[in-house]
Amino acid sequence: MAIVKMKKLRLIAMRKQKEALLRELIVLGCVEVSEPDELLEDEAVAVLAAREDGGAESRRSELAAVRRAIDILGKYAPAKSPMFAPRRDMRADEFFDGQDADRLRALTTDIDQADSRIRRLDAEEVRLDSHIESLLPWGSYKLPLSFEGTNRAGVLLGSVPLSVDLDELGKALSVEAPQSEVFPVSSSGEQHCIAVIYARECRQEVSDALRASGFSASVLKSIDVTAVEEIARTRESLAELREEREEHKARIAAAANDRQALRYIFDLAQTRLSEAEAAEKLIATERSVTLTGWIPAESGKALGELLARYDCAWEMRDPTEDETADVPVQLRNNSLTRPLTMVTEMYSLPAYNGVDPNPLMAPFFTLFFGIMMGDMGYGLIMMIAALLVKRKKPKGGMKTFFDLMLLCGVSTFVFGVVTGGFFGDAIFQYAKIINPDTRFTGFPWPTFDLLAGNNTLLVLVGSMAIGFLQIIVGMVINFVMTTRDGHLADAIMDQGSWWLLFAGIALGALGVTWYVAIAGVLALILTQGRSKPTIAGKIIGGLGSLYDITGYFGDILSYSRLMALMLAGSVIALVFNTLAAQTGKIAFFIVFIIGHALNFGLNLLGCYVHDLRLQCLEYFGKFYKDGGKPFRPLAINGKHVNIIK
Repeated sequence: MAIVKMKKLRLIAMRKQKEALLRELIVLGCVEVSEPDELLEDEAVAVLAAREDGGAESRRSELAAVRRAIDILGKYAPAKSPMFAPRRDMRADEFFDGQDADRLRALTTDIDQADSRIRRLDAEEVRLDSHIESLLPWGSYKLPLSFEGTNRAGVLLGSVPLSVDLDELGKALSVEAPQSEVFPVSSSGEQHCIAVIYARECRQEVSDALRASGFSASVLKSIDVTAVEEIARTRESLAELREEREEHKARIAAAANDRQALRYIFDLAQTRLSEAEAAEKLIATERSVTLTGWIPAESGKALGELLARYDCAWEMRDPTEDETADVPVQLRNNSLTRPLTMVTEMYSLPAYNGVDPNPLMAPFFTLFFGIMMGDMGYGLIMMIAALLVKRKKPKGGMKTFFDLMLLCGVSTFVFGVVTGGFFGDAIFQYAKIINPDTRFTGFPWPTFDLLAGNNTLLVLVGSMAIGFLQIIVGMVINFVMTTRDGHLADAIMDQGSWWLLFAGIALGALGVTWYVAIAGVLALILTQGRSKPTIAGKIIGGLGSLYDITGYFGDILSYSRLMALMLAGSVIALVFNTLAAQTGKIAFFIVFIIGHALNFGLNLLGCYVHDLRLQCLEYFGKFYKDGGKPFRPLAINGKHVNIIK
């Protein structure tokens, strides 16, 4: 339960063995490859070597193509996929063998092309539908739409606004061009479609008269058949288009049998991309490559055995003090503390020279969550849900989440036993519905009634006492860390002075003596400004440190939220149970389920957020040194494949 000790690795290998070496490092899964900036800063190295070309760009394209094919397949051939679908077990050599990879890559191309064609057909369908819409108003027109008249008579097709009176338009046109006439074709909610026949020598007069009425010429004059014939022809094209689209959809759906194989190829492509990106972090000469990175000290023996099979030279050494900020962080925890990694990562990983907070936080986090949630029914739901999901063997963050839910569920159930809450007082309320004269008042064991007497005040005091204990633990951890770093005197002055003051306040409050508190104040004044260059600065700095006592009191008061959320959840549960009891035996369960579902969801979120706040602000602020970078070794991290040894 600590931060894993890391070694810095530097490796020089033959360039011809690069691919095989990287492949074995991926399978080993314990080496993080670093950027080679440090080497390239050396001018002598920069003259002789350069970054290796790993072909990462083509690997990204390959991965994107497979991802796109899987998404397209899910669109046209959807399949129900359970939240925790079992992974395919494969050996590493079988995984990298790329079974049927060429055919599957061709399949991804075929799926993508079919989808592209479908999208083009969809666009063409929209165009043809719009074309039919534009033709429908001319359905009663019996001449080809491209017909423009004879040698002596011309024909104009177009539209005028609906507000134009066609009789008035005809009269106005006959005044300007007597040898012309307007023929209505159709009318809609927006316009009149008309045909105008005129003597060709009157073309200009007709145009002027029509322009004055807002006439717009038809854009369909390139069609050499009637509107009805063009509509029929277009509908035939639409039928052919839809038939072709269905063929392409069926072609994509037929690939559903290869869905699992495509998922395997996705994992393989992702791993090969990681391999290519790692290759681009190598420094290469004509015949050699150089790798720098980090490896857990405990994995050094396994790496040495692997490298012994290659023509290479390597060294592993402890990081220097200047390199501490660059060392990646990996936490080593057991089954009880590992779930807290989720909380730690939401805040920040510890610095490499810091301390693993998980075992230090685990008892407090689960304790606080149980206090705030505090109900046997809710605890059972959490435990059952977590155990059911864990049977599916989830991976990564999902596994961590449900492991944490299980721990918090146990704590919630335990405090539910203490308070006697089982979905509030649901059993008591339902017992009264069945028998108003029931003598059942609660569980047979002694319980702590939150709302009775001074119990609420007792919970408030207890919450702040637990908070004070956690703050003291944080200070103790700080004391140990400072001492470990060789600064015992600083630890005594910075933490010991405050402990002296706290002890003095306690003794004074108990009526024993205030002299210890005065000694604590003097210790703070004399020590907290010691970094200042002048005597006056030291004294002022010491006096200013006394103001920090308000921060400690504020931190302790923050723990009153333990009582607040515990009380709020219990009261809301009681309210819903009381409402449900007014509805009768059957309707009781409807109100009960709805009310407690809301209360459970709100409490689950609220308790987690407030618990997280107490750990990250009040607790971590006393000792935690954050800023660590996660250790990301070169490894097979498949979503659909599980690599077995």
